[in-house]
Amino acid sequence: MNILILTGRFGMGHIKAAGAIAEQLRQTADDVRVDTVDFMEFLFPTLSSGIYKGFQLLVSRCSGLYNDLNRIAGRYGDVPMKNALLRKIDRLLALYQPDLIIATLPICGQYISAYKARRCCKVPMYTYITDITVHEEWLSAGTDLYFVGDETTRNALLSRGIPSDKILVTGIPVSQAFHRAGDLKADRNAAETAAKEKMSERSETAYKVGTQSEEKKHLLVMGGGLGLIPGGLRLLQDLSRSPFLAITLIAGSNQKLAEQVRAACPAVQTLGYTDQVARYMQQADLLITKPGGITTFEAIASRTPLYVVCPFLEQEKGNAHFIENAGIGRVLWDNNSSDVGADLLSLLFDTHRLSTMKDNMERLSASFLPVSPLDCYLAQMQRSPLAEINLTAEINSREEMNPRPEMPVPKMQGTTAHREVCPC
Repeated sequence: MNILILTGRFGMGHIKAAGAIAEQLRQTADDVRVDTVDFMEFLFPTLSSGIYKGFQLLVSRCSGLYNDLNRIAGRYGDVPMKNALLRKIDRLLALYQPDLIIATLPICGQYISAYKARRCCKVPMYTYITDITVHEEWLSAGTDLYFVGDETTRNALLSRGIPSDKILVTGIPVSQAFHRAGDLKADRNAAETAAKEKMSERSETAYKVGTQSEEKKHLLVMGGGLGLIPGGLRLLQDLSRSPFLAITLIAGSNQKLAEQVRAACPAVQTLGYTDQVARYMQQADLLITKPGGITTFEAIASRTPLYVVCPFLEQEKGNAHFIENAGIGRVLWDNNSSDVGADLLSLLFDTHRLSTMKDNMERLSASFLPVSPLDCYLAQMQRSPLAEINLTAEINSREEMNPRPEMPVPKMQGTTAHREVCPC
């Protein structure tokens, strides 16, 4: 069986979601081939680099204009499907021969949906929405299933006329490394709690005093894929003066910020891009970040409470409201206050509030349906109602004492029959 994942580098969230889905699929079955393609590079090989650079400039320098353009684009959902683009998608599908297409970027779903209508192509397409807020560009007639992060997103789709049996609340996909980090953090917290419970009230008091003076709280600062942190340097300068903090900054592609922090805050461990984010989240007691959809769900999986400073992109504002409403972090909507540092430290050393946020993350994770796109594809090929998958997954997710058994994956004989009516 061949699965084609289409994505793009408008921020790194869409790419990371595609990677997480590919990882899940490869762990599910050995006889599944998974290919991931940058859709913009394939369609526009000479222009894509400039398009991506323009996007980064727009987000970092003109966020207000970006929000306005995003709203305008949502009013015009149809994409121009020229014959040249049809032929390019013909070549794409001929090259990878997909039985299933997965989109993690709105424009991918839009173009493939238009292509399916023009070519009468029957290849099923699943769309993963990588933010909590639903922008109109995510909606396409050719999408067979939507995978969403929360009931909030599901309700938004329902209000736009999407049938309920086409929506699965699975959480936004993240790498398994973050789930492992969450398990290790839970084990560590359980061990610390057990140790405290064995102490007498007097010795526990002494433990707390000793911990505060000898053990530092770990603070992780991330700017998301573009390394954007409003007032980041000033905030780090204030925080780095605390003797009770160990601070790590992952600046991403923001080399200027990284150089400034290294010069002004030598006590801060400063990194650029790293593939060890899960390990740093595992160590962290609190994460300061811009609330991208992927980063938010990486934090949920790793049980790392969030502290969000002044979200400014429209989709990130929606994610920030989700963080507040779910009780998994704190959002500071105005970063002009001189009390940001004090407010953050107050949360960081409030063990009860942080513990409550971690518990909320655990409950949220338990509510996600543990199904993969392969589960859904097999059910559709076998003409099994998706409601049956939903029910089975919901039951399994609540049977904590009995791990979910591996779903048998039959050999995919005859699953390419849809190509008989699809000229691709």
